[in-house]
Amino acid sequence: MSNPYTLVFGQPPLEMIERKAQADRIISEFCQERPSNYLNLVTGIRGCGKTVFITQIANRLREKKEWIIVNLNPQRDLLVSLAAKLSSDKTLSKIFRDAEINLQAFGFGVGIKGTAPITDIEEALSRMLRSIQKHKKRVLITIDEASNSRDIRIFASAYQIFLREGLPVFLLMTGLYNHIDRLRNAEGMTFLERAPRTVLAPLHADAMTANYVKTLEVGEDVAMRLARASKGYAFAFQTIGYYAWEQADDLNTAMKDAGEYLYEFAYQKIWSELSKNDREVVLAIHRSKSGEIARVRQILDWSSNQFNPYRDRLLKAGVILSPQNGHVELALPWFGEYAEKMSD
Repeated sequence: MSNPYTLVFGQPPLEMIERKAQADRIISEFCQERPSNYLNLVTGIRGCGKTVFITQIANRLREKKEWIIVNLNPQRDLLVSLAAKLSSDKTLSKIFRDAEINLQAFGFGVGIKGTAPITDIEEALSRMLRSIQKHKKRVLITIDEASNSRDIRIFASAYQIFLREGLPVFLLMTGLYNHIDRLRNAEGMTFLERAPRTVLAPLHADAMTANYVKTLEVGEDVAMRLARASKGYAFAFQTIGYYAWEQADDLNTAMKDAGEYLYEFAYQKIWSELSKNDREVVLAIHRSKSGEIARVRQILDWSSNQFNPYRDRLLKAGVILSPQNGHVELALPWFGEYAEKMSD
């Protein structure tokens, strides 16, 4: 049997822990007869499982006959891509022809005799979505790794118009906290400020332990040790599982190799995106041992007013956690050791 864990970002692994409660909530909201929410912004640190999470939701909705799933590349013209993907569906293509929606001006679709091509992409999409609505279907759009780019802002503005027109178009968009925050605060994006957000929580320790017991065929005490080492970080769960599978007779070496892999393929990028003061806070938390905020501030020689903005930002970014009042801890396994290495 091949290794059931994966070291590749975004690839759905054979073995994974579902965030069923969070996924169920979004699916339930989207499937209501009169939905209260049509979009959801999914955030979390790199490697926390955002891509896998929205893929699971999309796959579950795809099983329902009324849902049409469209995955868009944020690096392309999103409106034209959406129209092209909708028109490439055989069932929808017939619906659009019957509705005399001529899309030839955009380089796809078939010509309709006696009907002039539509030249405005927003008008084309509005007519397409109204036709879909008449056939009692709904469209889910997923955009992975969104940022405050011009293409995303243009798409979001058009999407807001579709919502005002009452069209059945739903949006799941993932992104790092900083990227989503900048997008929400961009000019003309005020409607995104009210959009529901899903911050992916750490994976549950009991679920990870049960998975390791079953998949790696180890005792519960060993599986619990591996699960706790991951701290619920999805990429670490996969990485530890991968190396434990490959080196079942030497778990200490497996854990060391997993840590080194995380250093190179996850933490290097995460560290590069932190500001100088963010890095100082991470180091102080690691060196404090207890994570007591008073001790962390003492190491930094900072006042509460100096410390609090960085604590709040690192919490929202998923770099740190607050397990109890007055305490913080690093959310990623061996990240403190990595910070020490980078500060040398």
